[in-house]
Amino acid sequence: MEITNVTEYEAIAKEKLPKMVYDYYASGAEDQWTLQENRNAFARILFRPRILIDVSKIDMTTTVLGFKISMPIMVAPTAMQKMAHPEGEYATARAASAAGTIMTLSSWATSSVEEVASTGPGIRFFQLYVYKNRKVVEQLVRRAEKAGFKAIALTVDTPRLGRRESDIKNRFTLPPNLTLKNFEGLDLGKMDEANDSGLASYVAGQIDRTLCWKDVQWLQTITSMPILVKGVLTGEDARIAIQAGAAGIIVSNHGARQLDYVPATISALEEVVKATQGRVPVFLDGGVRRGTDVFKALALGASGIFIGRPVVFSLAAEGEAGVRKVLQMLRDEFELTMALSFFATHKPSSLSREAQFGKMEITNVTEYEAIAKEKLPKMVYDYYASGAEDQWTLQENRNAFARILFRPRILIDVSQIDMTTTILGFKISMPIMVAPTAMQKMAHPEGEYATARAASAAGTIMTLSSWATSSVEEVASTGPGIRFFQLYVYKNRKVVEQLVRRAERAGFKAIALTVDTPRLGRRESDIKNRFTLPPYLTLKNFEGLDLGKMDEANDSGLASYVAGQIDRTLSWKDVQWLQTITSMPILVKGVITGEDARIAVQAGAAGIIVSNHGARQLDYVPATISALEEVVKATQGRIPVFLDGGVRRGTDVFKALALGASGIFIGRPVVFSLAAEGEAGVRKVLQMLRDEFELTMALSGCRSLKEITRNHITTEWDTPRPSARL
Repeated sequence: MEITNVTEYEAIAKEKLPKMVYDYYASGAEDQWTLQENRNAFARILFRPRILIDVSKIDMTTTVLGFKISMPIMVAPTAMQKMAHPEGEYATARAASAAGTIMTLSSWATSSVEEVASTGPGIRFFQLYVYKNRKVVEQLVRRAEKAGFKAIALTVDTPRLGRRESDIKNRFTLPPNLTLKNFEGLDLGKMDEANDSGLASYVAGQIDRTLCWKDVQWLQTITSMPILVKGVLTGEDARIAIQAGAAGIIVSNHGARQLDYVPATISALEEVVKATQGRVPVFLDGGVRRGTDVFKALALGASGIFIGRPVVFSLAAEGEAGVRKVLQMLRDEFELTMALSFFATHKPSSLSREAQFGKMEITNVTEYEAIAKEKLPKMVYDYYASGAEDQWTLQENRNAFARILFRPRILIDVSQIDMTTTILGFKISMPIMVAPTAMQKMAHPEGEYATARAASAAGTIMTLSSWATSSVEEVASTGPGIRFFQLYVYKNRKVVEQLVRRAERAGFKAIALTVDTPRLGRRESDIKNRFTLPPYLTLKNFEGLDLGKMDEANDSGLASYVAGQIDRTLSWKDVQWLQTITSMPILVKGVITGEDARIAVQAGAAGIIVSNHGARQLDYVPATISALEEVVKATQGRIPVFLDGGVRRGTDVFKALALGASGIFIGRPVVFSLAAEGEAGVRKVLQMLRDEFELTMALSGCRSLKEITRNHITTEWDTPRPSARL
């Protein structure tokens, strides 16, 4: 096959490289949304070509930090290139020199600064990670300068390594025949094997999380090389970079390998360019695969672009010849784009599913759903998984999170992260709590017992459903823990009074009153399956009251049960009535409008849970995250607002808090992990979300919950930001 564009090299590299190595080079963080968006965002930018301009001569030369190069296409730092090809960084250095452009050498290269310098003349920059041992950093910077490197590209978006799930699954580590050559002899050149990613463990042990803006100035005291700040995505940080003396800015999201759901680099570029007001050059690194992409970046104000993955994929496929060809193809495409846009010069302005699951390591909470689907009877899985009618809101509960992007801040000391918070006076370890999900013994024999123990072990709150298959007393018997009780109001108010008092006596701390279920939503999967509670289980809180069983019905046994038992006359006066029968604070669960939020405050609610009942009631209501800010604004800070619905990532937790939530509740991830692995599964879900949330805080520059602000995210309903000013 003749290679005609740079993307074709990836398939060849995938065939040639060990899976661990290919996955390391190719993958992104978490859901890999930003990885895809780095490309997709370029595709949404269209050309406005001019005509009848003499383009017989095209000049692509440019000057970067005073160094003249043949084109505004440079080589980004990519680590450990000898995993791709035996000649690694040597080959890349020679190819870049032959093309008359700049190569940036990674700190984590498998060739040292001296070895790369020995390949011959060329303009080379050095990418720097700041280690805890600052003497090592000083020594390395001076070695690079002595070896003839011309600038430092300081990476500032890696206080911790992003959650790269392929690396975790593969137990990624540097092959034993290779070392990080720049640190050889310093006991820093090897990665030990780890339980997850050897690189992540290496970073946790070596990289300085206290890195902040003053260190940009410190670097200027130990080198005369200009410093480019690599990893800027916001105008605010661009302005600070200039004040700190940066010689230039590289707009980068680290190849989408750090924080997922940050903007594509091309989407963030113009904001950064405007903020600099031309004081320093701005470059772009991420997503470029065509000469047309180069043109688009320059049209948005970049002074040049860097390419990373195309280099390592072509290196794996054809060694130095591959890298040369990539640079030539991009050059040719860029030249053609200039001609067709009528610019004569550029202006920088096959296993079974069961077998797969047996071997697969769970790295995020969504992976539990597929396992649960295999394990559970269809009726039970469908009950847990499905939504109402067309299930539009079910999908939107997730999709709406994906449309909220981060505006991470950089160079803030995030060596200490505090996730603790207080909910209704109770201190918990993190703002991630367990939502009420009914009939958990359908998922696992230990049901609510297992969930209660897992939540207590995580230091957080569990909410028990009225329709639990374990009673309030049974859950209390599992041991200490902060627990809320979710309440449906039955027609028989004496039953309600008795149940509320039992919960209070059992040590429950609050009532979560569900207010969006006067009738059950039309859940068509339950109708098709004739859903009913399996005969060996009962709704334990109502056992002995002739209310613990569901009869089989012509459609959904649960819908028939609700129609017969739940009080459709429930209204705001009943929130006040509940306050007369209990001293527990009452959270109103099911609010999605500002109007009802204001009434909830007037009715004496202690808090609000923004919820659309897991998209199981009325279809085509907004996603919970879309409704959240309206509700928060309506309460005017008088009571806390929580979110329940759609959270599957620690990034989602951060987004909810940025929009004003005091905490979030998770439902389906609990029952799916419970079905898959019992209590251990629920513990793992809570730990994964905690770890992801902590990482999101670190990568966004937030050390405590109070530092998470609305300015850390951007939503589709935001008004355009004004041009940034210095």
